[in-house]
Amino acid sequence: MEGSGERLVLNVGGVRYETYHSTLRAFPGTRLYQLTEPPMGGTLAREVFFDRSPHLFGYILGYYRTHQLHCPPDICRAVLEEELAFWGLADAPLAPCCWLKLSGGDGRAEDFHAWEESELGEEQGLLGPIESPNSTRAQGTWKPWLWTLLNQPCSSLAGKCAALLSMLFLLGVLVIFFQETSVQLDYFTSNFRPLEPWDGEKEGLPPPQAPSPGLVYQRAPHLLYLELLCVLWFGAELLARSISCPNKVKFLRSPMTLVDLASLFPVLVELAVGRRAERHPRLCLVLGALRVLYVLKLGRLLGLVEKPLALRVLAHTLRSSWREAGLLLLLWAGEILLFGSLFLYGELLGTGHGQGQSEVHFADILTCFWWTVITLTTVGYGDIYPMSALGQVTAAITAMAGMLTSVLLVPILLVRFQRCYAVALARQKLRPSGTL
Repeated sequence: MEGSGERLVLNVGGVRYETYHSTLRAFPGTRLYQLTEPPMGGTLAREVFFDRSPHLFGYILGYYRTHQLHCPPDICRAVLEEELAFWGLADAPLAPCCWLKLSGGDGRAEDFHAWEESELGEEQGLLGPIESPNSTRAQGTWKPWLWTLLNQPCSSLAGKCAALLSMLFLLGVLVIFFQETSVQLDYFTSNFRPLEPWDGEKEGLPPPQAPSPGLVYQRAPHLLYLELLCVLWFGAELLARSISCPNKVKFLRSPMTLVDLASLFPVLVELAVGRRAERHPRLCLVLGALRVLYVLKLGRLLGLVEKPLALRVLAHTLRSSWREAGLLLLLWAGEILLFGSLFLYGELLGTGHGQGQSEVHFADILTCFWWTVITLTTVGYGDIYPMSALGQVTAAITAMAGMLTSVLLVPILLVRFQRCYAVALARQKLRPSGTL
């Protein structure tokens, strides 16, 4: 029983359906919802007739009862869209099982749910849903508006301008970073020249001593101040994000936040050290290595633009294949230990190293592990190579094992990518204008 809910009879194409008013109130604004509202100065009708398809109406009424929209397997998509539009359910999402059948995709229902969760996670990110900038400004809440401005640049003209300005500053700091390395190399080449031929042996003069170049660093003040200008913009942007963020704990734990924070230190430390930086070149090298974080900041700009469907599916495929990737890494680790040890003792026995007849060109087993990694991945630098028959046999087996191991993961990723791409593409085709 439905309690005290009032009953209503719906006669659709000659087929009578009986339901409660409370059931029809599940989706306000629809045609069936309007039947539960009494007209001006009138009473509610107990039976209403609609000259529509009774076969499809059973599924529509089931949607009001279960909030799951299904459809017959032999239905035409255009007919279903027309029927849903008539009942005011044009935006109703189709259930995964029927959605895949209607779209003709070869995916599965669990792939649908996984893709939906992945897309929802990308839309909301780590920090929860973001409100519309116009509504937040109208309510006087400037923090959600500022957060939307920084994270959804396409939502307003001001957001686009802020994103463009951030991109220009980021490109500028990258150019400065590359130019600073060029200044250091120019200083090195201009201060260290090859020695001229020496003819002072007959005169008893000592030979000239070659200067030891070591580590050198030459400051470029104009580039440093330009870099400071860009970093100040990044600092202001980070401060604005931290103030307007709806979930500060997740924001501080975000990898991009840590990258933004760490990228502020190199130029500030170098300015604080001043001219003494030239006497501490290793410190400058560490600061230069930290400046590589500028390149990682490009990831934030990529997150602000709409990524192609294939790229989103690829990212989802990689995230959903972490178990297979973990097993592959364990298999690779076992192969490295096995073939590295075999290569070590195969070379020692094959070259007669234990009898003092020959020497090998590796120091310890860790070097053999390095050789195994390079061989398994089919890179083959050539810095270490087998010199005996046993070592060559081990190298051949290692190379073949590396190729077979690499092939194991490729079909898994390919099948999963094709399945997820079929689901994503079918959904995109199925909802060209927000329907179904």
